[in-house]
Amino acid sequence: MAKLITIFGATGAQGGSLIRSLLQNKSQEFTLRGITRNPSSDAARKLSETGVEVVKADGFNKEEMVAAFKGSWGVFVNTNSDDPALEKPDAPTELELGKLIVDAAVEAGVQHFVYSGMASAAETTGGKIPLDAFDHKHGIGEYAKSTNAFKTVVVPSAGWYMENFLIRDIAPVFGGFPYIPSETGELVFRAPHWGGKEDIPFIAMGDDFGDIVHGIFLNPEKWNGNLVQGVSNISSLEDAVQAFEKATGKKARFEEIPKWQDLETYGMRSLETVKGMFGFCQESGGRYYGVQTENSTAAELKKAAAEAQGKSGNETTLLTLEAWFKREFGSK
Repeated sequence: MAKLITIFGATGAQGGSLIRSLLQNKSQEFTLRGITRNPSSDAARKLSETGVEVVKADGFNKEEMVAAFKGSWGVFVNTNSDDPALEKPDAPTELELGKLIVDAAVEAGVQHFVYSGMASAAETTGGKIPLDAFDHKHGIGEYAKSTNAFKTVVVPSAGWYMENFLIRDIAPVFGGFPYIPSETGELVFRAPHWGGKEDIPFIAMGDDFGDIVHGIFLNPEKWNGNLVQGVSNISSLEDAVQAFEKATGKKARFEEIPKWQDLETYGMRSLETVKGMFGFCQESGGRYYGVQTENSTAAELKKAAAEAQGKSGNETTLLTLEAWFKREFGSK
């Protein structure tokens, strides 16, 4: 009998990446269910057309979540720190929302709980730089483990999305890169330094993250209790800009913002998190995951998932920044 995997956040970037990966699995080992608040949306309808069972449920409604999780061998959950619903008066925190979802998965009898979490900024920096998006996600993963109700709990953690470079509206925040040239004609990426060894974990969300989580589901017992670093390419910002220049032939350079507190956020919650992330990483010596950044684990999981899809050779390896930049910007 096929194992049912249910995805909370099925129409989002992470859930979508996982679904695309699992749909390519040649063994037909898994069947898929996607949870959405709005089954009539274009994204939900397109998902249904791929053969994914689409069900309506709201993460804030435990009864709906229990029903949506029923019969699931495994679930993947990604809570959105920037969900406008979390900003409503008297709304629960992300941590409270996550605990409700965990409790629903326990009640539904889920065996394998995979949560897209984070290291704790507060714990990693000794309380110097707490950061809600990191600390709440960390707390959700720890709560899932503490229930002792699942056979396995695994916490994949996404790095810096390469796809963020595709968002034109964000470009002015970081100096215009990679869309708006400076007065000298260069594309300038302006940001604080990362800290430590400048080992920034970049993730190709569309290409690699889904495969990494797919790899976890192929052998969840092996990864039980672990935070799995979701990393395609480890690079400094200077080297990332050089990779862009090499891939596209366009002149580009990195320019440091000396104080991370000076990153302009325009009052946007998501950018406040980004600013805090730079502070957290500088204070922790670049330890975005609370430990040294590595992508050998991600490479192993990527290979396992790709081989389950019938792929071989270069198709089983993680994407580099240079290759991603060449594909996305090389002909533009």
